[in-house]
Order: sequence, then structure tokens, then C-alpha cells
Amino acid sequence: MADVQIQQPSGGSGGASWAWAIVVIALLVVVGWLVLGGGLHKTSTTKVEINAPGAAAPSGGGDAKKP
Repeated sequence: MADVQIQQPSGGSGGASWAWAIVVIALLVVVGWLVLGGGLHKTSTTKVEINAPGAAAPSGGGDAKKP
């Protein structure tokens, strides 16, 4: 029976694996920032004032339904 030896070139693929690792980490950071840091959550403060002359405020309990 013959022994089979498989040799892989060293040094050639090491740089590519580091590059892929950096790309994956950068994507994880971007996704984490979008989800947790508020990149997808847009909050805006809008103040709306409506002044209607002659309008009365509701009484607060006159038409409450009884269960």
C-alpha cells in the first residue's frame, strides 16, 4: 500500500483568510450598529399644536361605557 502525502502551499492562503476574517468582523459590526445603535430606528420629535376657537375640552368621564 502506498502512502499518499498531500502538501498545501504555506503562506499563500494565510493572507486571504485574514482578509476574510476582517470582512466578516466588519459586517458584524455594521449589522450590530444598525440594529442596536439606532441606525434603523429613526426618532423624530414633532410638536403639533391645533388652536380651534370655540372648541371645548372633553369632560373626561361623562360617556364612559359600563361593562
